[in-house]
Amino acid sequence: MDFRMGMFFILLVATVLMLMIAYLSYRKRKQNEGKYGALAMLAASFYSFGYAFELISVHLDQAKFWLKVQYIGIPFITTFWLLIVISYTGHHFFLKKKVLPFLFAIPILTFIMYFTNDSHYLYYRDLLFDPGLSEPSTFIFSKGPFYWVHTAYVYLEAAVGMGMFVRMYAKAVPIVRKQVLMLIFGASAPWLCNIVYLLSADGNSLDLTPFGFLVTGSIYIWGIYRLNMLRLVPVAYQQVFETMQDGVIILDYDHNLSHVNEAAKGIFEELKAWDGQTQSIAALFASNPQLLAKIVDGEHSESRLSLHKEGETSHYHVKISHIYDKSQNFLGKVLIFSDVTQVVRYQEELLANANQLEELHAFKDKAFAIVTHDIRDPLAMLVNLTDIIEGDLMDAGKEESRIFQEINKKVKDTYWLVENLLNWFRSQRGKINFHPLVWELEPIVRQSAKAMHPRITMKDIQMTVAVQGGTNVYADKDMLGMILRNLLFNAVKYTEAGGHIHVHARRNGTSVTVSVQDSGAGVGREVGKSLFDEMQQGSEPGTEGESGTGLGLYLCGKFVRLHGGDIWYEARPGEGSTFFFTLPTHEAAAGLQRTWKEVDAE
Repeated sequence: MDFRMGMFFILLVATVLMLMIAYLSYRKRKQNEGKYGALAMLAASFYSFGYAFELISVHLDQAKFWLKVQYIGIPFITTFWLLIVISYTGHHFFLKKKVLPFLFAIPILTFIMYFTNDSHYLYYRDLLFDPGLSEPSTFIFSKGPFYWVHTAYVYLEAAVGMGMFVRMYAKAVPIVRKQVLMLIFGASAPWLCNIVYLLSADGNSLDLTPFGFLVTGSIYIWGIYRLNMLRLVPVAYQQVFETMQDGVIILDYDHNLSHVNEAAKGIFEELKAWDGQTQSIAALFASNPQLLAKIVDGEHSESRLSLHKEGETSHYHVKISHIYDKSQNFLGKVLIFSDVTQVVRYQEELLANANQLEELHAFKDKAFAIVTHDIRDPLAMLVNLTDIIEGDLMDAGKEESRIFQEINKKVKDTYWLVENLLNWFRSQRGKINFHPLVWELEPIVRQSAKAMHPRITMKDIQMTVAVQGGTNVYADKDMLGMILRNLLFNAVKYTEAGGHIHVHARRNGTSVTVSVQDSGAGVGREVGKSLFDEMQQGSEPGTEGESGTGLGLYLCGKFVRLHGGDIWYEARPGEGSTFFFTLPTHEAAAGLQRTWKEVDAE
């Protein structure tokens, strides 16, 4: 009796463990495997709890009652366990409503056959009870034909479930394999104990099957808290791994293939025939020794791999990562192959387009060089010739002189147009030479004013220049001349016949302020907002229909800022405009000058 009491308490512990697992399965999981796990453990708890009290029963009716308690769960334990396996391994076809009744047909029939056994004796032919037996069990069973039908069905389910687990283990990634092994070991204990019981010669041998559930409960409790067994859906994890678009190869610590997904098999033909046997990665990458060297010897790395298949070249980004356990022990490596073929092709197209653009830029540079030498230089010569001829015609008739002044004006307009276009292009490319030196301002201003002489003569405009002698600036002479000519050109353009223009310069500390004042129509407020910062889309015609490109004042703004100066204007509509710009003296130039990049960024 003492031995039986010891077994009684052990079975109660097994019952408590199985109820704990049933509770955890129900609370921690919403998927099918959690639900079926809870039902399987609950059914097993009926078995172990009833058998515990059967062992200490003192009369037949009491023993029969506790045997009935056991059979509330015994017929269904294996079926619920098989449903767990089906859920974990992804065979969801068997979970459909049309299939489930077939799976439960034998268990339900077993339940009915046992509870009606007294009317047909097909489950147990004879059942004797003797509490005085020296054997652990007080029952002597004579098993009927349906007992063996139930037993055969239980072992068939066990074999199918174990087969699913083994197949899943063979294909699973390492993190899933631990959980699969835990489920296999936990389920094996009751079956092994039941086999021992069935093979025993005595009819009243101790049924070890419920004790096997104590092992099951202990393993599953350990798995739940150490491997998060109920927190991960292995089939879902496996499904993610298998359906990844990136190819994944897992190697063990000896650089042998451990696992590959379907995408990796699509990349490497050699992997399609791999049957899971030990194979070195060296055979797979024999044709790519550089990548193989990185895999075998290197740490974490990333590289590019090109493969030629069926006349086409595919490109892959290869990432090599090491796998460590919680104790930082090296377990293996993961190779991830991301298809970047389309990206590489886009890069090649962009490079080809970039080369074409570079060729176009080179052609444009050459075209402007032709403009410079073949158009600008002859125009400059023509301007000089017209100036000379105009002087010779001063004594000629008024009509001839007027016509030639008009020709001279058009030639100079065309020359300044070409000059502005060239300066704009060079500024965009950052190729204008900038060589500032100390220059006396007054001669440069008068030379620029002189260039306006044909225009102001035709429009009868009075121009005065008031620049104090000895006023020096630190500037690029050609740029300064271009700034002055553009400002004077605009003043003449928008000043009515008989008007006046006044050019003035004064020194203010370390800078010189130059102003060009006219008596024209003035600058509109909307136009003036971006006069020096943006290239204008053409310009308003002058008082006598003079045209312009919209480049002049934009270039003035860039050139003044390049010197480190500022440019602005003051205007009242109908009362004329005054344009101002400043240039540094030699003493302040070093701290004010800017680069083309700085000017463009403003």
